[in-house]
Amino acid sequence: MTISGHTNTAELSLRSDLLGHRLALRGNLPGAAENMVLECTPGERFGLRGPGTIDWVAAQGLAVPAAVNTAELSSCGTTVLRLGQQEVLLTAPLGDGGQRLRDLRQAWHDDPGPAKGFDAYRDEGWAWFVVSGPEAPTLMRRTSMADLGPKNLAVNDVAQTRALHLDVVIARLDRFGAVSYDIFLDIASAKFALDVLEETARELDAGFRVSALRTAA
Repeated sequence: MTISGHTNTAELSLRSDLLGHRLALRGNLPGAAENMVLECTPGERFGLRGPGTIDWVAAQGLAVPAAVNTAELSSCGTTVLRLGQQEVLLTAPLGDGGQRLRDLRQAWHDDPGPAKGFDAYRDEGWAWFVVSGPEAPTLMRRTSMADLGPKNLAVNDVAQTRALHLDVVIARLDRFGAVSYDIFLDIASAKFALDVLEETARELDAGFRVSALRTAA
């Protein structure tokens, strides 16, 4: 997935809330029985790649997945997705203000070490959706070329695959006490991805609600 050059904070704020205006806003997390598509793009995330990435992440006390295409939840609530031998995506807990992740980003910027990875600009370059609920696997099967049901994608597994007619990164993290999937994709395709998710959810007629998660910082 290609990523554009760095933008300033004001530009990031405008770009990361591309979809909030067209969705009902939700300020609380769903329950296990709710079938939900949540648009979470403004949520805090931070990507690193290149030499030194894994050692730097481990030095911050974060849980580093042992294998590529797996995820681990750190004690501070930060989820670490390992996308390559020296590539990670760090995400803040949904509904959290994201201060821990902002502190980690600042620590990375301030670190004078020569090998700490490079900023992959995942905060500004990727959109973020979460599909959750009893019928989440059914929706994911309808939108992906691969079967991402529970038998094929275990908890904390990551798939770099095709879904929503796009290249995506999908992590099964089972949030909210339900089967759930975090979906990351090029932000330039966010509106198209939302169209596909909304249409598929309607076709399933399983009571899916599509909302923009905008919890208080």
